[in-house]
Amino acid sequence: MNGIHLLLLIITAMASCDYVAGQTMTTQLIQSVVSAQPNENVIVSPISIETCLALAYLGAESQTAAELANSLALKNAGDKQSAAQKFGKLFEKTKSVGSATFRLANRIYLDERFHVSPKYNELAVNQMHANAENVRFADATATAAAINSWVEAETVNKIRGLIPANSLDANTALVLVNALYFKAKWLNQFSNHSTAKREFHTSAARKSEVDMMKQTDTFLYGDFKELDATAVEMKYLDTDVSMLVLLPKSVDGLASLEAKLKSVDLAKLSAAMRTEEVNIQLPKFKFEFDLDLKPVLAQLGVTTMFSDKADFSSMLAEKENVAVSQAQHKAFIEVNESGTEAAAATYLKIVPLSATFAQQTYQFVADHPFIFAIKDNENVYFVGHVTHF
Repeated sequence: MNGIHLLLLIITAMASCDYVAGQTMTTQLIQSVVSAQPNENVIVSPISIETCLALAYLGAESQTAAELANSLALKNAGDKQSAAQKFGKLFEKTKSVGSATFRLANRIYLDERFHVSPKYNELAVNQMHANAENVRFADATATAAAINSWVEAETVNKIRGLIPANSLDANTALVLVNALYFKAKWLNQFSNHSTAKREFHTSAARKSEVDMMKQTDTFLYGDFKELDATAVEMKYLDTDVSMLVLLPKSVDGLASLEAKLKSVDLAKLSAAMRTEEVNIQLPKFKFEFDLDLKPVLAQLGVTTMFSDKADFSSMLAEKENVAVSQAQHKAFIEVNESGTEAAAATYLKIVPLSATFAQQTYQFVADHPFIFAIKDNENVYFVGHVTHF
C-alpha cells in the first residue's frame, strides 16, 4: 500500500478492565486464532484488541466506522461519545490494590506534519486518555525505540521490541497504542515444595516432562458433559479477576472442545459451576504469542479500513486520506505457584492513501492440552490454550 501510514499498537499485559468484551470478539478469537493453531501455545486479549480498534473507530466515518462499530458490538455506529465513555471507563480499574497491579494506557504518536482534529481530541484524548505526541517517523530507528521504550515501561518489560524500525518510514502518519498490564497472586497459592516433575501428554502419542504445581482446596468446579470437559476457576487475591481452566476429558479432545465453545459465554460459565474441594494439578507455563490481526478482522467484516476506501476523516486536523496498513497483536503470560503475570501488544498502522460444600475431593489434573481464560463475571480479558512444553 502506498501513501502515508498509520499504525495501531495494542499492548496488553494480563488485563483486568471494566468493559464488557463482546462475545463476538471473544468467540471469533477462539475460533479463528486459538483453535486454528492446535500445535502452538496461544494467548490473545479480546479487551486489548477492542480498545485499540475503538481508538481507530473514534476517527472513522462511513463504511469504515460501520464495520468497526459492528466488530465492537456497538448498538449505534454513530454514537461515538457513548463509545468513548464506555471504553474510557476502563481507567476506573487502573489502580493497584493490595498485591494486585493493574495498568492501562493509550497513546497516539503523530508525525510532526500532523495534528489530531479537535473532535478526535475530545473523544480519544479526553475520554480515553490517549495522549497525543508528535514524533518524526522519517527517523524510524529513534521513533521505534521511543515507542518500544514506552511499551516496555507500561508492561514492566514483558513486551519488548513490539515495533521494528522497518515498519516506520516518512509515510507513516500515526501509531495508536494501547497498553494493558495485570499481575496478581492466587487467592489460594500453590506451595513451591509441592511442585514436582510430571508427564504432560501433548497427544496420545507424545509426552514431555513438566513442572506440575499441586494443591487441594475449595474452588469453583464444573463437569460439563455437553462440552466433554471439566473446569476449575482459581481466584486472584485483591481483585475480582480469576483464571478459568477448561480441560477436555480426553487427551486429544482440545479441538472438539474449542469447536463447541462458539456458543458458550466464558464470562458467564462460572454461574454453572459449584464450590467443591478440588485437587488441582496444573503445569507452570510461560510463553508469548504474535498475531497478524488482518485475517481475524476480515472474518469479523472489518476490511474497508485496510483499503483505498478507508475513511478516517475525523481523525486528523489536516485533510489527508489515511488507511490502516498493519494490525498486529503480541501477548505474554506466565503462570507459577504465586500467581499470574501476562502482557500483550497490538498495533494498527494507518496510512494516508494515494456454593454448596464438597462431599468429595474432585481431581483436576491438567496433564494434557487445555484452555485458559482470564476473566471476571462479565468480561474475558485473555483467552488461549496450552498444547505443549
